[in-house]
Amino acid sequence: MVKTSLAQHVFNDPRLEAKFDIKAWISFPQEFDVLNVSRAILDTITGSTERSMQQEVIQRKLKEKIMGKKFLLVLDDVWNEKQSKWEEVQKPLAFAVQSSRILVTTQSDKVAITMRSEKHLLQVLKEDYCWELFAKHAFQGPNPQPDLEFIVIGEKIVEKCNGLPLALKTMGSLLHNK
Repeated sequence: MVKTSLAQHVFNDPRLEAKFDIKAWISFPQEFDVLNVSRAILDTITGSTERSMQQEVIQRKLKEKIMGKKFLLVLDDVWNEKQSKWEEVQKPLAFAVQSSRILVTTQSDKVAITMRSEKHLLQVLKEDYCWELFAKHAFQGPNPQPDLEFIVIGEKIVEKCNGLPLALKTMGSLLHNK
């Protein structure tokens, strides 16, 4: 989930608004079907729901919508390792401005190879940042004064979260609500 959070931060950065004509975010289930992926991209870009069942129709409309435009496309949580499927999805995207960008999040090294992309491995948070993030969510308030007992419990929880920001936020928020 660190990958998704980082991608969201990039996608929502106001400095990028003027740099791209089109921005789209697509989240994936395990199955990477060319027709459904192409349809999801088109629907996100146009704000409509395309009913066509033909891949060629979807991809032609997608090509028309992005031709000559610069886009930022986030493909979140991709598991497709079949290069042929990725190449089919890319066909209409090739008609956009060359400086368009596709940001892919994945847990698989093979996906990065399949997509012929540059990969950046994310590391878990360092220990002191872990506590800081957890405490921010667990002990919210104008002047948080957590009980020593809660701090001891919190430190054990932080240890079990293994530096994963989403786990730290979630567990901190749950503790706060208790």
